[in-house]
Amino acid sequence: MAVDDLTPDMPPIRTPWIIDHLMDLGPSEAGAMGPVPISWASIDHWQRCSGHDLPPWTSLLLRRLSIDFVAETVRAREPDCPPPWTATSSLNRDEVSRKVTNAFRALMISKEQNP
Repeated sequence: MAVDDLTPDMPPIRTPWIIDHLMDLGPSEAGAMGPVPISWASIDHWQRCSGHDLPPWTSLLLRRLSIDFVAETVRAREPDCPPPWTATSSLNRDEVSRKVTNAFRALMISKEQNP
């Protein structure tokens, strides 16, 4: 997408303030082998320095979002990685499998007819 200068469709954000907190805090930290989730110490330090007094569930959510952010960053390196907000169900998988099978079948028939 970057090569083609495309902007992905993004899902709606229902709680933008949570994302604002995460981006202010930083969605990840530098680790020895790449990005790692934000630590509890970093969350605590950010709260004290920024004047926030978040309830425990919000701190837990920020940590969880950071873990998911780092995991998705690793997954997104694959060229065929689907967007994280797309639904994958067995019905979708079956449909995709059927389409791929049909595409390969058509390719094989085409090769047989035009050697």
